[in-house]
Amino acid sequence: MRGTIIRKFSSRIFETPLKRPFVTALGRKTATCNVGFTVTLRDGTRGYGEASASLAMAHLRPAHLARVLQGLGKSAVGRDAASPRPLIEEAWRRHAQEGPATSAFECALLDAWTRSQGLSLASWFGGKLSALESDITISAWTDPELIGQAAAEAAQEGFRAFKVKVGGKPEDDIERMRLVFAAAGKSRNRLRFILDGNQGLTVSSALRLCEACRKSGIKIILIEQPLGKTDFKGMAELTKRSSIPVAADEMVQSPQDAVRVAMARSASVINIKVAKCGLLRALEIAAVARAAGMGLMIGCMAETSRGLMPSVHLALGTGFFGFVDLDSDHLLRDDDPSPDWKRRGPWVGLPDKASA
Repeated sequence: MRGTIIRKFSSRIFETPLKRPFVTALGRKTATCNVGFTVTLRDGTRGYGEASASLAMAHLRPAHLARVLQGLGKSAVGRDAASPRPLIEEAWRRHAQEGPATSAFECALLDAWTRSQGLSLASWFGGKLSALESDITISAWTDPELIGQAAAEAAQEGFRAFKVKVGGKPEDDIERMRLVFAAAGKSRNRLRFILDGNQGLTVSSALRLCEACRKSGIKIILIEQPLGKTDFKGMAELTKRSSIPVAADEMVQSPQDAVRVAMARSASVINIKVAKCGLLRALEIAAVARAAGMGLMIGCMAETSRGLMPSVHLALGTGFFGFVDLDSDHLLRDDDPSPDWKRRGPWVGLPDKASA
């Protein structure tokens, strides 16, 4: 009997508090509520995936994600994980609108199968890199003390790239940028900034914010999803007018979305989040972007260290990503490190001894 036959599955809803409130143009939360999903093969090998609730997908409640995963798990029992693509494609056909749950199912399946073959996901993806430097997220806080404290702590830990949430009042946005810049102390000349609008900006307000940052000596390297996710025309206008690369995030949920963005020239970078599209579709989105001469960013939602593993391994294995935003575990108050990757300040990498 084949040891790669899926024998059983399990799922659980759990909540993890954040170190500080997470605030964007889309809302605020103090904890993340995720769904962990595990598949077990006949030979005892286990694979794990995690569906993360998100402010950007607030309609996908954890209980609903858990129900979707229960259905996917039941349909997978007795099937062979050594032939994962049919199972994955079937799951996306049925549940493309519940991306985080479908992605968690796919990640668990591929994790179990690669482990059963003595491989890590990173090696299966190509094994290009052993480590990458991530940015750190600064929420859209308005409290100067909170902003300064979070930025100073991150700088002391070695972070040099800051992704700052903007899209509120213009005066609050530029003041937040200046506070983060000032809190970094002597390392200010090494800092790089990403402006993450979460759909809360306009073409003119994004350009004004970039100019205000330039006058303050703040180096902006990327503007992430400044406009609404359906505003292809506005994003194209900003991409054309801005000297700073513009990234599509919420705008790209699938390879088809990536094609539309590329054809409309609505961005110069695509942010891939495994929670939105899964691993195999992430490779398809990357192929579209690379063929169109676009840059790539890898992001995350609010996964724990264990749930972030597939994204870390995708980035390390392919070496595709010029912008790295893999910091969700670092924003959690209580989180057990994953044995399958390691963090040293801003650096994410493979463990000293691969776990399979």
